[in-house]
Amino acid sequence: MSNLTVAEVLERAADLIEPEGAWTQGAYARDVLGNNLNPDEQWGPSPTAVCRCMYGAVAEVARPNGYQYLPPSGSWGLPGTEWNDAPERTQAEVVAKLREAAALARAAS
Repeated sequence: MSNLTVAEVLERAADLIEPEGAWTQGAYARDVLGNNLNPDEQWGPSPTAVCRCMYGAVAEVARPNGYQYLPPSGSWGLPGTEWNDAPERTQAEVVAKLREAAALARAAS
């Protein structure tokens, strides 16, 4: 059982990728050299990650807080990974979507 609600996970994920340069596309996470860091089978935090996509950020927060899996793309009120990776997508839009999903999760509980 998690000590964080889904809404709290989503809010913390938004906080994680909100700083300038903390968000990426086309990879769950990247290191300082821009190398793609795919999460391990347990979706645990990546100590060398400096930026994350929307789902990479959710995984970074969710797994250490008792969630046994990353929510499938398109669940928890989030769009699929292709939305994060769309060329026209902005960091601000992704952060806003995570906060919107958090608000929906709070309203549903």
